[in-house]
Amino acid sequence: MHRVVSRFLLLLSLCAALCAAQTGSPGKFIIVGMGTAPDLMTLRAQNTIARADILLAEEGAVASMWPHLSAGKELWEYPHSLRKFYGAKADSLPTAAQRAEAASLEKTRRDLTARSAAAVKAGKTVANLQSGDPMMYGMTLFLELLPSDVPTEIVPGVGAFQAASASLRRSPPYGYDTNAVILTMDDWPGRADTNEKLMSGGSTLVFYTMNLDYPRLFAQLNRHYGAATPVAVVCDPGDPAREKVLRSTVGPFLAEVDYKSLPVNRHLLFVG
Repeated sequence: MHRVVSRFLLLLSLCAALCAAQTGSPGKFIIVGMGTAPDLMTLRAQNTIARADILLAEEGAVASMWPHLSAGKELWEYPHSLRKFYGAKADSLPTAAQRAEAASLEKTRRDLTARSAAAVKAGKTVANLQSGDPMMYGMTLFLELLPSDVPTEIVPGVGAFQAASASLRRSPPYGYDTNAVILTMDDWPGRADTNEKLMSGGSTLVFYTMNLDYPRLFAQLNRHYGAATPVAVVCDPGDPAREKVLRSTVGPFLAEVDYKSLPVNRHLLFVG
């Protein structure tokens, strides 16, 4: 009886090995940090993309930044606003237009997640390409939405904070009177660690500028930082062809810098 069981288990192992050989390596969903410029992509990112079957990215990103990587790959795209209203209850939003947009984006997220999970379970590798480092205000929501049995991985990239600090040729955490830097973005309803609370400590602040309300922010800054406090805007950090640094101070910033013309989603603001 023992020999029969052993032979049966051996047969099962051989069948499993044969199936694995036929289907190839198991699939995976991988978020890939692409750096802030095409030549700041890591070697690991390149190798990951080379073995991927499907590229998932924001609309237009692959065509404008990484077209050479898409040859022979299936390309899925999502709108830039995909994260908007993420986590919010659509019924609680104040306007019908917001509720409709939230419902539409939720459906898009749900559909993309289901499509990605199905592809991975079919043995395919899905690479989600994200500029900068995905762990700094990136689209990690996919990791929260995918079923727990879907294998996932994150390939880190050169982030905008690191690239912009290099552009300024300064180490933001260190100064004669400060030893910390706070990375933040614009406030939103329900947020507990509001920017005005963060300003009370006097630390260096670095703002990721998505939807940043500059007049409101500088009204707050003027209440907590001296008018002569240095301010710098770094546009397209890490990209030698487009990088630009604008310098001012807290007091005259709104008058000196044409903040309305800054490249949307492609600049960081340093204060301190």
